[in-house]
Amino acid sequence: MNYSIILPDTASNEAPVQGGAGISVEDALGNGILQQATLLAGKAGCARVVLSVLPVEVPDTSQWLKGGELVLTTGYVLRDAVEPWLAFLKDLVTANAAGLVVLASPYIKMIPDQAIEYAEQQRFPLLVMATAGPIVDVVRPLQEAIEASRSGSVREGLSLQRRLMQMVLDGTGLEAVAKFLGRHLNQTLLIEDKQFNLLAYAQAGSATDPALDELIANKGTPVTLMKKWEEDGTLKALRKDKLPVTIPSEKAGHPSRTIYPVVVSGEVFGFFSVLTTAAMTDHDRLIIDNGITAIAIELLKQKGATESEQKMKRDFFRDLLIANTAAMTETLRRRATYLGTPLTSQYWVINVEFDDVKNDDILPDDINRLVGILNSLLSFRQAVVVNQAQGASILYPVKEGQPTLDKIRHLAKAIHQKVTSASPTWSVSIGVGQQYPDLMSVPKAYKEAQHALKIGRSTNGPGAITFFAELGIYRMLLQFAQSQDPNEFFCEPLQRLIEYNQQTDKELVKTIAAFLECNGNLTETSNKLFIHRNTLKYRLERIRDITQIDLDDSENRLMLHLGLKMNQVINYLT
Repeated sequence: MNYSIILPDTASNEAPVQGGAGISVEDALGNGILQQATLLAGKAGCARVVLSVLPVEVPDTSQWLKGGELVLTTGYVLRDAVEPWLAFLKDLVTANAAGLVVLASPYIKMIPDQAIEYAEQQRFPLLVMATAGPIVDVVRPLQEAIEASRSGSVREGLSLQRRLMQMVLDGTGLEAVAKFLGRHLNQTLLIEDKQFNLLAYAQAGSATDPALDELIANKGTPVTLMKKWEEDGTLKALRKDKLPVTIPSEKAGHPSRTIYPVVVSGEVFGFFSVLTTAAMTDHDRLIIDNGITAIAIELLKQKGATESEQKMKRDFFRDLLIANTAAMTETLRRRATYLGTPLTSQYWVINVEFDDVKNDDILPDDINRLVGILNSLLSFRQAVVVNQAQGASILYPVKEGQPTLDKIRHLAKAIHQKVTSASPTWSVSIGVGQQYPDLMSVPKAYKEAQHALKIGRSTNGPGAITFFAELGIYRMLLQFAQSQDPNEFFCEPLQRLIEYNQQTDKELVKTIAAFLECNGNLTETSNKLFIHRNTLKYRLERIRDITQIDLDDSENRLMLHLGLKMNQVINYLT
């Protein structure tokens, strides 16, 4: 694992350092509280924060400490022996105590050199203090200073909270919040949405930060890094467990990254990251806690605005798909302008529809689940998914000539595989309209997608993926059927065969269709129908008798072929 989870309400393994919730050992030495004390060792650790004062006169101290204590002792049980002193100091260091003050007493004559050396190595403040009065005279001023610092910390926290809330109420946005937090933390930080897309950032100082530059260039956390996090459990900790995670630096001198989930009502709305090479202080954590609250409210506002905008956009596109009058088209033009959707926008229209079901058999939950699958698959492509009575329509944007027909073909196959694998009972067909150069041509593309889906399913069966541009002769027949009375396209020989087929032999229409598709080749036709060649010859003779036409004549075969296809178109339209 290459991450560490920061558990809430748990002491950190880092030594406490200066912040707003206590006083430092250095402050206690400098403001007169420990004016009679002498620092023997650990000057480098005097920034440790004192959170409480604890007199101790027992050798085993670990069970009494939580971290941040300034321990006072007379050394009664330690005396002048080296081993007890070292064991006592090791307990204090392990428990993250703030320091040790040895009160001069008749019980010890000296502190062993080995103990002083150990404290210096561990950067652990070790002081000796002469006092003639009761120990409470040392404890009381220290505790009062700590309480005063805590009050100051609370006031600072409230002040930060008020300022951040005012920024949110004023609608200054995430960029302003990020810069405010960056100034107060003096650290590089970034705010990302729940998909790790970059929303805002702030950089500490003027020096370039390669780690931040990479994130900015990728517009957020790179997909390759997210895949790594998925493998090592980082994403689970952030998204499911909703715990902060620290990603250690991979290079010396480079910052580590601590990521905090921004959670509202149990839902992760985004992530707040701090990039730093320094240890986090209590003061930093106070700022971060208030910052995350402000970010959560801002993201919640944005979510509400985004959902409202998306609903307006979906409603617009739903109306656009079925636009069929000039007045409606003009209204949609104005709505497009209001929504900021250019009239020159181009979209592929893809219809996905359940097979072999009636409208009444499709439950709203099935449609919603289908739409959810499509939205998940298309979430990074800015596509719009619109609910329909028997499925859904997808409006896939075209930018700079992309995606091409081949890529849409690949996408249609991916959609089909994803949807059908979601349920063993689901079967869907897909129809794709042609691409047009402007937004107001979407209704035409939608109708083409409908035609392609229905005709494709009629000719190739359930589960078909059909492009209107590839319908061939069906496009011509469809145009004729829509502009003329389709019944005028009457093929009497075929009509006699269909009527006979319905009354008696149900294989004859299927046989003539296969025969025509195979261009009159007997071997190919018999193989296609899985029948003996003699059986095929018998059936063809029956067809000749019923239709009263010569099947060897190419004109007759063309007439029957067109008649069969027109019959499919008529069945679809009616």
